[in-house]
Amino acid sequence: MKALLVASGLAPGRELFLRAAHKADITIAVDGGLRVFQNFNLVPDFIIGDMDSVEPGLLEAYREKSNLAAVPAEKNETDAALAVDMAVEHGADEILLLGATGGRIDHLLSNLMLLKYALEKGAFLTIEDDEQEITLHNGTFDLYGKKGQTVSIIPMNKRAVVTARGLYYPLERLLLTNEKPRGVSNLFVEEHARIESDDFVFICKDKQ
Repeated sequence: MKALLVASGLAPGRELFLRAAHKADITIAVDGGLRVFQNFNLVPDFIIGDMDSVEPGLLEAYREKSNLAAVPAEKNETDAALAVDMAVEHGADEILLLGATGGRIDHLLSNLMLLKYALEKGAFLTIEDDEQEITLHNGTFDLYGKKGQTVSIIPMNKRAVVTARGLYYPLERLLLTNEKPRGVSNLFVEEHARIESDDFVFICKDKQ
């Protein structure tokens, strides 16, 4: 089951948002992410958050159209984390999070943490905007892209030993650490690449 979450960061473009909304079984506006639904004349199934970044008039206009889950401003979880919880509770095992990049760096970092948070709940989360796609992987996995497309492999934790096939810079048990930037700006030489990693790595694919 697929869920679309839209937060209040960098707003997705029309094509990305409408394509994602069309594929989703459940749609959730995360606080000010409601503006994106308004801009493209769609009604989310749910609205969740402390409502500190959404205009009262806009919220009122959707109050009877969507299921509203307002939470206190003083809380331990971020609005986006609560949205992930909601998606999983409604059966989602694939989650796409838009509006998670841009703006405040602390928000971006906390959103990246949700990639692992979702996995621990049994859901695969993707963060996407019009320029990039970010996912989190471990073990042996396949990557798909276009020839010449940029892809970066970045360890989530202190270290990761990575082998990669199908990329311009083939990696053979290369040690990636969070102390020195490596694994950035590789390229697909085929449309399919096979990656092996002994720990979690962020995969960042450039769409340009």
